[in-house]
Amino acid sequence: MATVSHNGGQGYLRAIVMAVIVFGISMASPLPFIFDRWPRWAVQPVLICIVLCGIIFWLQSHLHKSLEEDKKSSGGSKKEPYSQEAFSAFQRQWLLVYLITMLADWLQGTHMYTLYSSYDQPVGTLYAIGFTSSFLFGTFLGIYVDRYGRRLGCIAFCVLELIINALEHVNSFPLLVLGRILGGLSTSLLFTAFESWMVSEHRKRKFPEEKIAETFALAQMGNGAMAVVAGLCSQVSADLMGDIGPFQLAILLTAIALVLVCFWDENYGGENDGLEGEVREEQNFLWDAWRVVATDRRVLLLGLTQSLFEGAMYTFVICWVPTLARMVPGGKGEGPDFEA
Repeated sequence: MATVSHNGGQGYLRAIVMAVIVFGISMASPLPFIFDRWPRWAVQPVLICIVLCGIIFWLQSHLHKSLEEDKKSSGGSKKEPYSQEAFSAFQRQWLLVYLITMLADWLQGTHMYTLYSSYDQPVGTLYAIGFTSSFLFGTFLGIYVDRYGRRLGCIAFCVLELIINALEHVNSFPLLVLGRILGGLSTSLLFTAFESWMVSEHRKRKFPEEKIAETFALAQMGNGAMAVVAGLCSQVSADLMGDIGPFQLAILLTAIALVLVCFWDENYGGENDGLEGEVREEQNFLWDAWRVVATDRRVLLLGLTQSLFEGAMYTFVICWVPTLARMVPGGKGEGPDFEA
């Protein structure tokens, strides 16, 4: 289990627990309205999962408190002095942008199937094009992100997302294909540029190395929370504006993220990320990667495990909406079901 420090992470955990409690109390009065508007089978799992998440976060916060007290009592190793306020400001700066972009990304996954179905387009083909594009671009895109700048890569992601979500408004197969190809490119940027910028900037400002794990832990917890929020927001926006509603909301969020990223400093590969020398040529980089996979059994097994897991997850992504539609004909519960 990833851990976060008592001073920084505990505050976030308490805030999440309190938000869950307040949300549960606030949901008491509008529950009849929600059940009338959305199917009960879609709403009830969400409420159950919210309660379970609250319990888990509460237990985790108490576990970390006891671990921190044990470390203090045992002495612990000496650490270089640093400004906690400066680190917290940096952490908030990155997490705000990261969580906004993840929320915008989650919003696109809730009603994509129903949108393409309403266009009478081949949904499976469009999904396959997007996954193939991500596979191809993800192989080498990180090299160029390191070379030309991580901040620039984040800006490119936001611009691509604005274009992609705009293309979703047009019922044209060639334009939707273009959107899926660009979607594969933007997905590769999302999972390379943002995290590598944070790690490099963290080291550039000489914050403690163990604090990187704290930031990643908060990012992962926040990412799960954004998925829950995306389910609710997507269903509300779809009720108001149709299946295109979540994509319109994603445009707004991506524009906000783009503005915030413009205030970041630029950094490059090999600058402050623990690498020596400049970024290597593409051929050497890819050859070294294949050689490591072929010679290191642990890397091979890790890659296969992650690939199989991702394959199972994406199979679910493709199948869950039509399966739901067959189980409950005429039912509209994609957003709440996605939340759960």
